[in-house]
Amino acid sequence: MQHGTTYKSTLLYVNYLLSKSSLFNLYFTKSSSLFLYLSKQKVTMIKTKTTSLLCFLLTAVILMNPSSSSPTDNYIYAVCSPAKFSPSSGYETNLNSLLSSFVTSTAQTRYANFTVPTGKPEPTVTVYGIYQCRGDLDPTACSTCVSSAVAQVGALCSNSYSGFLQMENCLIRYDNKSFLGVQDKTLILNKCGQPMEFNDQDALTKASDVIGSLGTGDGSYRTGGNGNVQGVAQCSGDLSTSQCQDCLSDAIGRLKSDCGMAQGGYVYLSKCYARFSVGGSHARQTPGPNFGHEGEKGNKDDNGVGKTLAIIIGIVTLIILLVVFLAFVGKCCRKLQDEKWCK
Repeated sequence: MQHGTTYKSTLLYVNYLLSKSSLFNLYFTKSSSLFLYLSKQKVTMIKTKTTSLLCFLLTAVILMNPSSSSPTDNYIYAVCSPAKFSPSSGYETNLNSLLSSFVTSTAQTRYANFTVPTGKPEPTVTVYGIYQCRGDLDPTACSTCVSSAVAQVGALCSNSYSGFLQMENCLIRYDNKSFLGVQDKTLILNKCGQPMEFNDQDALTKASDVIGSLGTGDGSYRTGGNGNVQGVAQCSGDLSTSQCQDCLSDAIGRLKSDCGMAQGGYVYLSKCYARFSVGGSHARQTPGPNFGHEGEKGNKDDNGVGKTLAIIIGIVTLIILLVVFLAFVGKCCRKLQDEKWCK
């Protein structure tokens, strides 16, 4: 599974920019055409355009730093079909209409499904879709989440006949084949947190109780809690009551067997999910966004986001130090006329 638009994509782009900077090639490979050295009391000046490049690079990194974005704007996974429709086609027109309907409907309901156009299906242009917000979201939060998902899906699933974007607080999904009311328990994504202390029997018991309670609750949206352990589960709104219970039973069973000894975890199936956390709110799980094509599965390390952010901060710090150093050397060389220092 590929990973998208946030920390990892930012890091990849930074690495790309760094590969274009001869200064960094010098630092890491010592093979740059712009060669800075301090030897035999001589300094070879770096060209002005290199400093400009570094300033541009620093600005780009700062602008791309995702620390100012809300965690709820991050997507957990995206699934896109490899089959593509033609730009400016009838399908694209109907898809845009569908996505617009998602956004405008959030003020009235947390879930809705649409078929565009209405009436008799036309195989080449009909698009089916749903959006769904977490069961406890107010209309404003629901609208914000769905709007963010709609804004991102065009880039993530560009011209794909089907797209499925799971956010922290909502999901959107569309396809050229009807999936409404069809059971689907395909595993898309699962992840477990760090293991609990082996002797922390109290936490283990609470986690087991919370996970179990999600399977015995009512409705398509379920929450559970015991002390500092919180859990949540939800079905896609197009499933029947029996289909929902069937899907959740599978997701909860996987969650208990895979992550029952962990400090948290989640299991996302195509039509439902279940997750829990110890010492935090189920509503504030922020795993790194994971981007994949249809049928692929992903599993990210809990510390992946933190490590990536640390790398980005380190790169920014290094760039700042190098820019300051170059400015200092340039200032010294402008002031000193002695040939033994500048030539």
